[in-house]
Amino acid sequence: MVQISLDKYIKLEKNYNKQAQQLENDYNIKVKELEQNFNKKYDNLLKENIYLNKIINKFMETLEKFINWVCKKFAISEEDNLIRDFQKETNTFINPEKQIEYELENKSDEMYL
Repeated sequence: MVQISLDKYIKLEKNYNKQAQQLENDYNIKVKELEQNFNKKYDNLLKENIYLNKIINKFMETLEKFINWVCKKFAISEEDNLIRDFQKETNTFINPEKQIEYELENKSDEMYL
């Protein structure tokens, strides 16, 4: 049986404690770095999302103005009929949220076929 002297045991324990403390410090530093990177990327995605929503909203506003202008220019009495006919004939919704929902439904239906 191997016996370790008390001095060697104390040195080994101190060494292990130093290593454990160093590993814990390294771990905490890495956690902070990861949190900072995550928060930075999250903030960038949030800004990008806000910007894209502004673009979509501006596009919808412009599209509504265009439809109104077309109806007046070509003496179409009701915008709603024009929009409804367009959606029926092209299977495309002018509202992007409805269009995405429609495409997802069709995609899931195709999976079952």
